[in-house]
Amino acid sequence: MPTRRFTQRDLERWVERGLITSDQRDAILRDLETSQPDDTGLNLTTLLYYSGGLLVLVAYGIFLGLQWEQMNEAGRVAISAGSLAFFAVVSYLLSAQGSRFRLPGELLQVVAITIFPLLIFALLDVASVWPDEPAFRFTRFDSATRAAYNSARADYHADLTLARMALSLPTLLAALVVFRWSRSPFVLVAIVVAIASLAVDLTLLADTGRTSYELETGQTLVIAALGAALLAGGVLSRDRYERDYSLWLYVMGLAGLTLGLSIEAFPSNAAPGWGILWLIAGLTVLGLSVPLQERLFAAAGLLAIFAFLVRLVFEVFESANAAFALIVLGVLVIAAGVIYQRLIEGVIPRTQSR
Repeated sequence: MPTRRFTQRDLERWVERGLITSDQRDAILRDLETSQPDDTGLNLTTLLYYSGGLLVLVAYGIFLGLQWEQMNEAGRVAISAGSLAFFAVVSYLLSAQGSRFRLPGELLQVVAITIFPLLIFALLDVASVWPDEPAFRFTRFDSATRAAYNSARADYHADLTLARMALSLPTLLAALVVFRWSRSPFVLVAIVVAIASLAVDLTLLADTGRTSYELETGQTLVIAALGAALLAGGVLSRDRYERDYSLWLYVMGLAGLTLGLSIEAFPSNAAPGWGILWLIAGLTVLGLSVPLQERLFAAAGLLAIFAFLVRLVFEVFESANAAFALIVLGVLVIAAGVIYQRLIEGVIPRTQSR
């Protein structure tokens, strides 16, 4: 059953109809003011917090991108450890103030978690554990040398996959510890990203002999399956917790499902089955939008279906007649909606009159 939301206007209407008294209305409003967290609404303060957190992440990434290669190994460890300690302490101090400054504290928690794998990388680099890419030799590049080089690259990518997992696993554990303390939906996003990275790397590790980092069918299926699992988790977590986790699970789930299926469904040489799977996923998400009353599902499902139809017109049929057929189909869909609405409006009054 979809969640029904009401506003103060609904309370006023109920008072006018005698369903509740004015004292009960005032008591409900006072309870809502005291029970709802301060950061649930979107206002200038929350926009400043979101913008500031995003700016810190982007600026920090740009700074490291420009300075990282110029720093020595000790400098990389020092800047990573110092940044992690600074943001962790500031986020703790803000979060300790209660719900008033919980949002900026949780955003800085994500910044600290993002820096954590960077520190691990710097430590692995200092310990000379991070794998080095094999050098390409132009001299006497015969079949034996080519085979040796390909074997070296396969070993390098296997070691690189293990090294990435050495970054993702501690980051996941750290994010789980922070989430246990803060219950922040933003930290939940970091947890999901770490899990996705580990899952993809596990499939890459199972694919022996790989000489490049490319997402193939195994990896895309893992991403799509993880996206579907996140959507299911979002549905199951609706209205079960004080914090709203469902929205973030929906966004990440739709992103994973879109990324995983689009890589296989939309290339010009894609197998027809992938397009059908994409269409089924879009129709499923669209169908769930009605009982769940989620506009995000409706928008995502419609966009997926439209993308599939546009691909049919431009890549399969390559005909203006196909586009005209879609126009006719759209008109028929609207007509079906009108007929359905008239039928419902005719049934409901008879049902209520009994």
